[in-house]
Amino acid sequence: MVNTQNIIKEKYESIKQSGLNSLFIHPDRVYSLIDDLINAYPDNQSHVKINQVGSSFLEKPIYKVTLGSGSINIFLWSQMHGDESTATASLFDLINYTLSPENTEWFDSWRDKITLHIVPMLNPDGAELEQRVNAQSIDINRDAKALQTPEGRLLLSLAEEINPVFGFNLHSQNRFYTVGNTNNSAVISLLAPAYNDSNETNDSRKKAKQLISVINQAIQVQYPHHVGRYDDTYSYRSFGDLFSAKGIATILIEAGYYKDDQTRQIPRWLTFLSIVESINAINEQSFTKESLDNYDAIPFNNEDGLVDLLLTKVLINDDYQVDISINYDDFFKNGSVDSIGDLSTISGMCSIDMQSYKMESIKGYPLNQTLTLTMETYINLLNDGYGYFVGDESLLNNHTNLPVIFSHQEVNCSARLNQPANFLFSKNGKMALVILNGIVINLENITSE
Repeated sequence: MVNTQNIIKEKYESIKQSGLNSLFIHPDRVYSLIDDLINAYPDNQSHVKINQVGSSFLEKPIYKVTLGSGSINIFLWSQMHGDESTATASLFDLINYTLSPENTEWFDSWRDKITLHIVPMLNPDGAELEQRVNAQSIDINRDAKALQTPEGRLLLSLAEEINPVFGFNLHSQNRFYTVGNTNNSAVISLLAPAYNDSNETNDSRKKAKQLISVINQAIQVQYPHHVGRYDDTYSYRSFGDLFSAKGIATILIEAGYYKDDQTRQIPRWLTFLSIVESINAINEQSFTKESLDNYDAIPFNNEDGLVDLLLTKVLINDDYQVDISINYDDFFKNGSVDSIGDLSTISGMCSIDMQSYKMESIKGYPLNQTLTLTMETYINLLNDGYGYFVGDESLLNNHTNLPVIFSHQEVNCSARLNQPANFLFSKNGKMALVILNGIVINLENITSE
């Protein structure tokens, strides 16, 4: 399997769709790629078809790309939550991979047996606004029964029209999930959704579990111990559970996070790999040999098992000791306090033992005249206990790459929930560590260059 994956990876790097490396993918980018496909395949050839299949609440077009013409229908959809775009990139990678001239032999091996029905962006309105819900502020994935969203109605009608054997429900999850009680991030999470409250396994769910076992084995080769199993509590309002009840072998893939991979290119690759390996296993029917024990052995996700930054044993006012967790925004620019107290049950992607440090008050430096802020000047100010600037922001010329905080008045920089993470710590009587907007600056090691 290692050699096979190395070959896939090498080919993947050459066909990976450009322009999809950002955290959010907007409709215009998808429409541009769809136009490219339409221009490349204008006659809707028997093995490649591109069609508008519906519209969003705000009348944005929703497209389906069809690859192959076989009797085994596989339905794949992404970005039903507008702010979850990792798999959208994976699907365009898959389209490129399938249609690449150097992969003709691979496509030929299954295109008369399998048909892929790909909806790369189900919720263009939400994608435009970088939000989970659609333009009605409805979570489409909680609309499977009420069907009050045009996107939800379209998804159901497509499933009924396509009558797929397999369905791939593609999402992104936040970066704070761990695999079981480990400190390993869940780079990919998988689930064969339940179809009733009893959590029973029928023939279609058995197929989904077996296929997930194949996916898990493939990912373990690449990133061992970074695959989790999503909560399988029955959710009758969700499309995955509804499709499972309709006899569709439904596979949920949640693209997670790997440390320092801020734009999620690793889960993008692994989602792509999961689908390619699934196509191979379906084509060869090799998944049928998988034991359900392999699925059950995948550890459940632990929600909020990780934080971005964990400060342990922080002494507050020489009075009590706590742990402080800090999480950044989606763009990793601003950090705020997430939790305070005994946080021994969670792990930090970065952890600092603060037992030998003392929390100090942060002072505001008054801006009364123009100040050119060099590294040397800034380090001296930080060592003197100044952690932010008070006054007219235009008076400061920042020549450093460090975060700079402005305020029009004095700021209380104590540890408070949901507030910016701005702290100053001394060690052995000297300023040693400063945290500004969650960014750690080690004053003991930093240079003025």
